[in-house]
Amino acid sequence: MRWNPPHITGRDMRERLRPVRVELPPHGVFVLESHHAPGFAMADSRHAFLEIFYILRGGGTVRVAGRDHRCGPDDVVVVPTGAVHRIIDDAAGAGPLSLYGICVAPEVYRCEPAVARVPPGRLPLNALALPQLRAGLREILYEQALARPGHRAAVVGLTLRTLAVLVRGNLAGGAGPPAAGADAAGHAAAVRGYLDSLARRFYEPATLDGTAAGLGMSRRRFTQLFRELAGESWLGHLTRLRVAHACRLLKETPRSVVAVAFESGFEDLSSFYRAFKRHTGLPPQEWRQANA
Repeated sequence: MRWNPPHITGRDMRERLRPVRVELPPHGVFVLESHHAPGFAMADSRHAFLEIFYILRGGGTVRVAGRDHRCGPDDVVVVPTGAVHRIIDDAAGAGPLSLYGICVAPEVYRCEPAVARVPPGRLPLNALALPQLRAGLREILYEQALARPGHRAAVVGLTLRTLAVLVRGNLAGGAGPPAAGADAAGHAAAVRGYLDSLARRFYEPATLDGTAAGLGMSRRRFTQLFRELAGESWLGHLTRLRVAHACRLLKETPRSVVAVAFESGFEDLSSFYRAFKRHTGLPPQEWRQANA
């Protein structure tokens, strides 16, 4: 990601020589923005909240519990609640760090113990987690900045979703999209990981071009590899997963056809009806009656 901070002078320069002070609001989430000036210095710190740093620009080291983690653009660094940490800019190399920090009180994520088990330091996120994290961060910032009625609930909900992305992206492993020129094995591994994840995320909005770009490859390369690994096209596989889930809901729950279409990932009823009948031979309601 390329990002150029604004020109820094006077008071702004002095403020960017030291860390941003954070006092969490009552709803327990705050996103800070920090653009360091040359000469930035930070003493060892400890906070009563989880911190997730997303690096926009520059380079440096985040020291967490005595261990150094090198970081640069698009890296994500986790500092657990209560961990002693320090940010050290790369004075001679990539330049001062520009970063966002998501600060989260423990009570916000108490419902999900897996968050507390995410390892400290730089996370080796998989190829699809980074775009989701960036999107979630933008949404949180948008709600935090506008402070509209309901923004606190929105910020908490978006933060929990972002934490889920971190948990799953870290468990799946991988260091992000393959770089330009990555070899065939790297591309195949990325598509294989994505294919495995589809069974758990088929209902999410997706486009072929967006998915290919998120994996760092061309549409043609992605479609070729996907068909080789799945034995069918991307859209065909995705639709089959969605229809299979719709069948489960129709058979096992009293949900309306409209609700079933939505929960299965279809954006409109007409496309749901067409896909469902093409795969099962019957419209949804008739299929439900025949399989009651």
